[in-house]
Amino acid sequence: MHWLVAIAAALAVGAAATFVIRGVLQRRDEAAGGIEALSEMSWRSFITLVLDALALRGFTRVVDREAPSGDGDFTLECEGVHHLLACKHGRAFVLGRRDVDELAAAMRVQDAAGGLLVTQGRFAADARAPARRAQIELLDGATLWPELRALVPAPLLGQLRAAAATRARQRTLAAWLLALLAGVALFTALSASRGDADARPGPAPLTQAAPAGAAPVSAAPPPPAPERYPDDAALEQQRRDVASAVSTLPMVDRVIWSSPSTMEVFLAAVDTDHDAFAAVCPLIERYPALAASRVQLTPPAGHAAPVRFRQCRSY
Repeated sequence: MHWLVAIAAALAVGAAATFVIRGVLQRRDEAAGGIEALSEMSWRSFITLVLDALALRGFTRVVDREAPSGDGDFTLECEGVHHLLACKHGRAFVLGRRDVDELAAAMRVQDAAGGLLVTQGRFAADARAPARRAQIELLDGATLWPELRALVPAPLLGQLRAAAATRARQRTLAAWLLALLAGVALFTALSASRGDADARPGPAPLTQAAPAGAAPVSAAPPPPAPERYPDDAALEQQRRDVASAVSTLPMVDRVIWSSPSTMEVFLAAVDTDHDAFAAVCPLIERYPALAASRVQLTPPAGHAAPVRFRQCRSY
């Protein structure tokens, strides 16, 4: 059952990561590449794309003044209303309130009812409120690319898509590897918790009260005196003796003491008809000082059986 839970968890993590990578990150990578490609265009090529995109909205050019520095103001008309277009060509631009105020002033001079401020860069937070008040639309890299994407030359758009798809495949592969590791970790944790539960002693039986008038029952005998434990050297020898004895069992490959209180038994084969603890526990219980040690049964490499833990005798 544990392996089913681990597989389901790995599939859920991998599927969720794939959805995010293919649906969100791939589009973001394509947009980032598109913004970079727009910033590398010449001023004339870039403004041509912008004007073509605005023409699809219904804007027509009235006045065209091009500036060799890369900035340009254009008077556009839409439904009989004039708008002023200003462009800042370059991905490094961070336009703020001052740029909005300059465009608003130019709009008042030219009696334009609205404006558009365009850049491949981005807008500072202080630019948005003045732009709304002045009826200026802000188009930066994140909002500009969807407007221009369909107008970009097909070879360039194909290159951007291919680059984004390649990066998405790499991310997807890494995500599924992480999902696999998460599934293995979950399976190990569930198996360890099951082993601890197996090793935990059950509740003590309840004693029944004697009925009224019954003869008194003699008190339980006093507990035996505590056993005298050997010194460290003798205890280490007992561990070696136990390991040697357990190693002779037919289902056992090798035995090590991974800690002073944990004996790890590597199984050569897993016999589902016989419990290996039934063969191991009598050998370890012969030594009172080691009887409460933790026994770990590790299946052969590649076997689907879980790692199991048990204490042959509780403290």
